[in-house]
Amino acid sequence: MSCCSKAICDGCSYANKIRGRRESLEQICPFCRHPVPATDAEIDANRMKRVEANDPVALRRVGKTCYDEADYGSACEYLTKAAGLGDVEALYHLSVMYKKGDGVEKDEKMAVYHMEEAAIAGHPLARFNLGIYEWNSGNKERAVKHFVIAANLGDVKSVETLKKGYLRGVVSKDDFAAALRAHQAAVDATKNGEGGGSVVNAASGNADIDMSFCCASCGIAEVDDIKLTTCDANNCKLVRYCSVACQRDHNSQHKEECKKFSDEVLFAQPESTHFGDCPICFLPLAIYGSKRAFMTCCSKVICDGCFYANGLRERNSSLEPTCPFCRHPLLATKAESDANIMKRVEVDDPIAMQQMGIRRYSEGYYGSAFGYLTKAARVGDATAHSQLALMYMNGHCVEMDRKKAVYHLEEAAIAGNPTARFYLGSIEWNIGNKERAMKHYIIAANLGYDKSVEILKKGYLRGVVSKDDFDAALRAHQAAVDATKSPQREAAAEIANVACQRDHRSQHKEECKKRVAELRDELLFVQPESSHYGDCPICCLPLPLDGDGCKRAFMTCCSKLICFGCAYANTTRFLEGSLKRSCPFCRHPVPATDAEADANIMKRVEANDPAALRKMGIRRYDEGDYRSAFEYLTKAARMGDAVAHDYLSLMYWKGTGVEKDEKKVNYHAEEAAIAGHPTARHNLGAIQRQ
Repeated sequence: MSCCSKAICDGCSYANKIRGRRESLEQICPFCRHPVPATDAEIDANRMKRVEANDPVALRRVGKTCYDEADYGSACEYLTKAAGLGDVEALYHLSVMYKKGDGVEKDEKMAVYHMEEAAIAGHPLARFNLGIYEWNSGNKERAVKHFVIAANLGDVKSVETLKKGYLRGVVSKDDFAAALRAHQAAVDATKNGEGGGSVVNAASGNADIDMSFCCASCGIAEVDDIKLTTCDANNCKLVRYCSVACQRDHNSQHKEECKKFSDEVLFAQPESTHFGDCPICFLPLAIYGSKRAFMTCCSKVICDGCFYANGLRERNSSLEPTCPFCRHPLLATKAESDANIMKRVEVDDPIAMQQMGIRRYSEGYYGSAFGYLTKAARVGDATAHSQLALMYMNGHCVEMDRKKAVYHLEEAAIAGNPTARFYLGSIEWNIGNKERAMKHYIIAANLGYDKSVEILKKGYLRGVVSKDDFDAALRAHQAAVDATKSPQREAAAEIANVACQRDHRSQHKEECKKRVAELRDELLFVQPESSHYGDCPICCLPLPLDGDGCKRAFMTCCSKLICFGCAYANTTRFLEGSLKRSCPFCRHPVPATDAEADANIMKRVEANDPAALRKMGIRRYDEGDYRSAFEYLTKAARMGDAVAHDYLSLMYWKGTGVEKDEKKVNYHAEEAAIAGHPTARHNLGAIQRQ
């Protein structure tokens, strides 16, 4: 705590926070009751007050901060003061500085002196480093003594080192077993009554329990004649047991901790999908098979961009096709491909075993498939777990077993398989656990799985998923999809596609023209639902075909076409109520002069409104300014405006402002006709009749 320089255990800190929240109290320090600082600036101010009072902990922490910022002079000054006041951590950090020569001259004697002082005061890491120093100096007996003391203080690295020494015969069985029991006792002493500490440690990566070698029930140490097994229920592996009896006896104490840890592991968001990154460009691999390639020679999965780029390079340089990763020649037949995979299977490659298992499954050889997939799953292959779940669900070669299917789905989901995660969500939803189901769907969506986004959208519309959760999932899904793209990859794929298209053009040219004409005719002769004017945006009735000013009105403020009936009703309402006239659609005041109307249209033109662009184009055409008319009408036509297409067809037919071009006449007339323009359709008929 920066206010009093006290180190508080996580249990007491957590209990203090819970008390504050339950009683709606201000968050305060559990020790000195000082208000918890809200900003880093307040924390620094608190710490400097303690420094001014010569608090050794504050001096050491400021010194460590200076060291991290590479201000070694200030770091040495603060740490020396803290060490002089008896701070053990400061002694350890000074030993590191003298060893590396950071801010001081390298001095092995000073480094060892400070390390010994820290070790004598009970610093386990300093004690471990002393052991390493003695070992490297050839004093193995003294080194083992240091490792035993550090292990008794709870240092995991010392336990690992002692185990290696025991296996090599340097450490006796009795000393190793005694050190293990003392290490276990030291670890247990740091846990609170609810066992929360072990869950937090394991989840954060400091897996003290998993690294210990003692039975959680009877405390017996693991040596060569006693083998301990971990708790494998619910993917726990937090504790070890020497026998089934010990596991059964300890179950009542470990049950809740095991379930809690299981959910923490199951619902942790994986950093990436089980496919990982492309080994060449290091970008995330897409979850859909069409965007990645499996190399049978080296069992690597390559993204489509790197695969295409490699193929393009080889074609341009007239090289033999090779694997983009290992440069092994690409094989032409399935038999050669299977032979390559079998070579990888023989060296226990999990991806090769998974691929062979999937092949055998698709061929109907379920027994062989089960064998390969089981081997791959044992070494953590997520796809193999997912395929085994499918086999247990369908009863292929094995008895139908829902528990085993769910187990394999969970293993695959934890490893980042979005499909397995989606199926887990469906299972939870079907048994009524909607909250757990939505958690699964959110994780799958964050990995880029499209189906989960669709389900979450339905859940949001039904009120099962909150707006914040849905929006966050959408953003994460889009980020995951975007992460699999890159300009280089897209460019490589495009270049490869263009090269292939060019090479095949001579063979495909006639067939392509014929098919394009067929598709164009299919599109051209579909009956439009309405004319190109569509419906009145107010009464929603079809707009008449008669020109502007007769049975429809163009609103310059919003570029909307209003039917004459709605325009008349709006005018009548204003006259009867002595109101100022405004647009029936957007309520903008009706312009009083042509100049105001023109200004309104130009505002819409600047906003690239196709109706305003078309209106201005027609006006310039009527004025004889064909060049400006062509520019405006072309912009409007690109945005799908049917009237603009019809006018462009007329301009190309007459050659007004452009050269006459029969093909472009037909093209623009067809585009207008497809959009529902009856005059353009009539003109097309007249052209075909000729």
